[in-house]
Amino acid sequence: MSLGFSIPINIFEEGLCIVHYGSIVASRHAKIGKNCTIHSCVNIGGSSDRTAAKIGDNCFIGPGVKIFNTIEIGNNVKMGANAVVNKSFEDGNVVIAGTPAKIVRQLIAT
Repeated sequence: MSLGFSIPINIFEEGLCIVHYGSIVASRHAKIGKNCTIHSCVNIGGSSDRTAAKIGDNCFIGPGVKIFNTIEIGNNVKMGANAVVNKSFEDGNVVIAGTPAKIVRQLIAT
């Protein structure tokens, strides 16, 4: 049975939570931190120079999120459904949403 995942080995650190099966594609050059949650229909793409996104710890990647380019996402970033993330949000502790993604809420750092 195929679950629809294309996730190379060792790109996610411990604590990965896949909420629903189906259509999750991640570049082999991506690096995703600890305790991240990822929904279905997510694409974490790479670039032609064999680089990809670096995503921090405790991030939430909502359904349909597309992440591409060599960008950095900080810790505790929540990405809303169908967001297109093509620039860095290094500071973390934010909710991002939209096409292209922008900060819609600041979170309280814990």
